[in-house]
Amino acid sequence: MNIFPDQIDHNQMYKLLIGGVSPRPIAWVSSVSSAGVLNLAPFSFFTVASANPPILCFNPMFSGNGTSKDTLRNIREQGEFVINTVGFSDLERMNKTCHEVPADIDEFEYAGIPKSASSVVAPPRIADAVVSFECRLNQIIDLGEAALSGHLILGDVVCVAVRDDAIDDFRIDPNQVDAIGRMAGTDYTLTRERTQLKR
Repeated sequence: MNIFPDQIDHNQMYKLLIGGVSPRPIAWVSSVSSAGVLNLAPFSFFTVASANPPILCFNPMFSGNGTSKDTLRNIREQGEFVINTVGFSDLERMNKTCHEVPADIDEFEYAGIPKSASSVVAPPRIADAVVSFECRLNQIIDLGEAALSGHLILGDVVCVAVRDDAIDDFRIDPNQVDAIGRMAGTDYTLTRERTQLKR
């Protein structure tokens, strides 16, 4: 079957993308508004963009009704954010930060997530995250203005905070991270079964 994007609606295309591009890592992004309200939200359109210079990217799409997410507005205003890792033990509380809550609600408090001050940027880190990448905005690439349109955020990594028991010689222990991947619908996958293959 061949499916052409210009012959289907954006919801159908979205289903094809999230079903065909999986599993996807999750960026748990903390940001702060100009009024000082903390925001925390997960995004599965996320990856490394560059190692030198170190740049991460993620995509907070417009919601189904075409409105921008608090994370996108905060980063446009403040130019800083933190990407925290999501492990299996974080799944329930991470899901709570998916809830649609008013912009004046502190989502750290709403979801009962402990925070700690970042070393360089204003938004806090998740206190018990295995890895947190403090970022300054490099650029935002706006990919459209309709519902589900993307806004690719690229951030320069200015500090990497790693839990002491999870790092050895700059190698992060995958067992400590215990990362989960986002699938389609309500499905997630674990990363506990791994294989090795030398190049």
